Amino acid sequence: MDASARAAAINFWKDPNAESCCICGEEDAGEKHGEFSCPYDYLVSSVGYVPCKARLAAWRDDRDVPSGHRAFLRRFVRVTNLPEHCPRPARIAELFARFGPLRMWHVAMDAPAVCKGFACLVFERREDAEKAIDELNCYCFDGHSLRIDWFYPSA
Repeated sequence: MDASARAAAINFWKDPNAESCCICGEEDAGEKHGEFSCPYDYLVSSVGYVPCKARLAAWRDDRDVPSGHRAFLRRFVRVTNLPEHCPRPARIAELFARFGPLRMWHVAMDAPAVCKGFACLVFERREDAEKAIDELNCYCFDGHSLRIDWFYPSA
């Protein structure tokens, strides 16, 4: 596979120099862990599945969720209404990267060049994410008006 074909096939990227978990943002040396062992990741957490009502209760109760975790989640951006035909998903990341450094991005794909219609990006700073949301909401991308918003936790 040549370099251009490899670049077209990429639909996920994570900063290899990131020292904290991309799910919760934990940077404390004593609490350091990766995404696969993150206690806040209900999909692959060692705790297993947590019912929606329990997750909602945790998010509404400030005592159960550290404020640092809430602040970190305010860097996640959701992009919807992406065109189905997307031969180079990295274009979406390039569009957002001009607002500030990205820690991670993912474009959901059914198959190569077939987009499911949404993406998630994690910015280094909340201010950059806010600016991207303000300036790119309703942006015309390959004939589709993008819907950009905060990526809220499942509830």
